[in-house]
Amino acid sequence: MKRILVGMFLQMVYTVFCLAESSVEVLQAGHTGYSGADDVYQLWGWDILIYYYYLCRNLFVDYPWVVRVAYGVIIASCLGFAVIFCLMGLHVYLRRRNAKREAWIKDRYFEKLKTIVHEGVENLPTEEISRCMEYKPRKWKKWEMRLWSKVLVELSIYTNVQNPNLTNIQRVMKLIGFTDYVEKQLILGKRKNKLTLMQAVRLTNMRLPDSIVAGLTNDKDIRLRKAARLYYMCTNKEEPYIFLEESSVQNVSFSIWDKMELHEIFRKVREGGRPVPFFVPLLQKTEATSKVIFFMYEIAYWGTDQEVKYLFSYFDSPNFLCRNAAFACMGIRRFDEAEEVMLGLFYKQTEILRRSILNALLAIGSGIRVPFFADVYENAVSNYTKRTALRCLWLYNEEGRNVFHQLKVKASSENQILFEHVENPIINNESL
Repeated sequence: MKRILVGMFLQMVYTVFCLAESSVEVLQAGHTGYSGADDVYQLWGWDILIYYYYLCRNLFVDYPWVVRVAYGVIIASCLGFAVIFCLMGLHVYLRRRNAKREAWIKDRYFEKLKTIVHEGVENLPTEEISRCMEYKPRKWKKWEMRLWSKVLVELSIYTNVQNPNLTNIQRVMKLIGFTDYVEKQLILGKRKNKLTLMQAVRLTNMRLPDSIVAGLTNDKDIRLRKAARLYYMCTNKEEPYIFLEESSVQNVSFSIWDKMELHEIFRKVREGGRPVPFFVPLLQKTEATSKVIFFMYEIAYWGTDQEVKYLFSYFDSPNFLCRNAAFACMGIRRFDEAEEVMLGLFYKQTEILRRSILNALLAIGSGIRVPFFADVYENAVSNYTKRTALRCLWLYNEEGRNVFHQLKVKASSENQILFEHVENPIINNESL
């Protein structure tokens, strides 16, 4: 069978070469005919493809169908490999071209732009920015603008976020034409490009016209709609969190990436001197446990003391995941008013929740819970809880470390390994 296929392939190659040397000539468009003087047929346009089609079809017509299918598979594979090879070459060329151009942009402008948009520099006029950049006006291509978006996102690290509407980086984007490019693409571009641009716009603090953003906040594509609403929260001053309060939002799933973006936006809003939303109403309207826990953590990071106190109501929640999150929030916030409340509930909790309380007390660090940690170590039934209590003693303060050494001296040989685990910096981790 292999010999037959090899012979067929060689015959096909020979036939192709013969066809290449045939007397078919392309002389002019618009007709097919026989030239008696030259004794050749004159073909042009689609007639050439039709000729080769019928030639290949009639060439193998007398072969069995298995042989014809094999020929077809071989020809299709050759053509497919040729197309793939061309696409790979094109991809390599585009990557090298983009990398070269991006390196050129960074080498020519990045250090100058860092000094322009640095938060210690006052807002500069466009003419001064152009002079500092040594910028010569030019028309950038679309693929070059996509490279500029990456450079500007990296540059936004050095931007003064205290005044996002008047920062120098926005004037830089206007100068190079990036703002006009983004506005045009958000109106006429593909949905995939719109999503990428909205993320770049938010990260660079670009100011977009309200007419463009208003249309995108209700787009049928859920990812683009989320991106537009996140940008709306960053820039709108009238009612920035209106979309969080919609009842329809409660039915929208929050991926890990969505939560990361929301957390980053709240951080940026807080650093910009603007208020974050009130999270308690969002907690009360949310039913999904993952969203409840997310907003509980946001209260720990950005909420008021009154909102943190509201989390006390979750200390006896029937949902143990919410209980665990509430105890962890006290440690994140270092909310010392929660210490007595958690101590009163300690022996009513499961072992996992007890370890969460211990870690929260360690994070709060009031300095008066050494006897409690020692008591937990001596009375706990779980070795994990014992080790957590020892870890709290080890990291709490000097008094706690002294008690740790005293307990180690009196510990049995079976418990010595717990002390060794705590003293070892490699495995001394609250998650172990």
